[in-house]
Amino acid sequence: MFSKIIEAIRSLFSSLFGGGGAKRPKPARDPELDKELPQDGSEIRPDTIIVIADEMDHVLIPPNQIDEGFDEDIFSPPPINEGPAVVTPDPRPQPKPEPQPEPEKPAAEQPKPEPKPEAPKPPVAAPKGRYLWCLDNGHGKQTPGKRSPVFDDGSTQFLEYEFNRDIVARMKKQLDEKGVQYFITVPEVDIDDFLQGRVERANAKNSDLPKIFVSIHANAAPARSANDWAPDSISGIETWFFHGSKTGQKIAGIFQKHLIEKTGFANRHLKSRPDGQFYVLRKTKMPSVLTENGFYNNKREAAELMKPEVRQKIADAHVAAILEIEKDGL
Repeated sequence: MFSKIIEAIRSLFSSLFGGGGAKRPKPARDPELDKELPQDGSEIRPDTIIVIADEMDHVLIPPNQIDEGFDEDIFSPPPINEGPAVVTPDPRPQPKPEPQPEPEKPAAEQPKPEPKPEAPKPPVAAPKGRYLWCLDNGHGKQTPGKRSPVFDDGSTQFLEYEFNRDIVARMKKQLDEKGVQYFITVPEVDIDDFLQGRVERANAKNSDLPKIFVSIHANAAPARSANDWAPDSISGIETWFFHGSKTGQKIAGIFQKHLIEKTGFANRHLKSRPDGQFYVLRKTKMPSVLTENGFYNNKREAAELMKPEVRQKIADAHVAAILEIEKDGL
């Protein structure tokens, strides 16, 4: 009898509070994730068709034109205030209003209490800055691969997830000081690639400012195996954008320019793919770019990318690009 009472109480709490550790349903997996398309520069195969552009090319963005790859033109100018409507008087003669009798005054008029003045409402603060920057620090601790061969000391290894988060953390400090608005897509560390989740978080983020998505990575070149270093000849920085997007190309050019100026790394210019574009570039509902900041399986360059002063230069370059766009717009 006692056991039945305990079970009844347990059932009641389960129905009220969701049960002991009941798992929430996972969002539906995007079938495009199963197409095995490369999702960043490190996964590009040698036979892939790539279009290369120069970051110094002048990109003209026509006004009021929807950009390639986006559902709406989020950079369209605000509507023009045309002023109050003009009312045209009716030319027909209007009847004169009949005089109304004055209302009788009450016998004893009582003084009416003066209305209390309403407290002034605090002004609604406008969002600071020009854009909301969705900073995507890509990958996670559980993402397979995305690490260098082991260095000669037998223990040191470059881990891309750690590099990406370090760059964004260094950027965050400067953006806070400058008052720039940003959103970090993956604050977690112990997580897998989380590709769909990163994009959905950026798309779902509420903002009164237009959003720009910047995915930050380190690159990898073809090598005989994950345990072998790639040739020294493959090195440098490149920035990817959605193919056909003039806005994306302009943003990518600004980031690439600052990255090369700050680091002195080899310039691999801007890149895009006519077909099978990266998931984070084609699924984000905002202009998006992806920076590849050096090759972690190039032994010389990987050693550079592990130095704090080099990482600071890479973070500084990203911040300089953001500040230029914040100042001048697109």
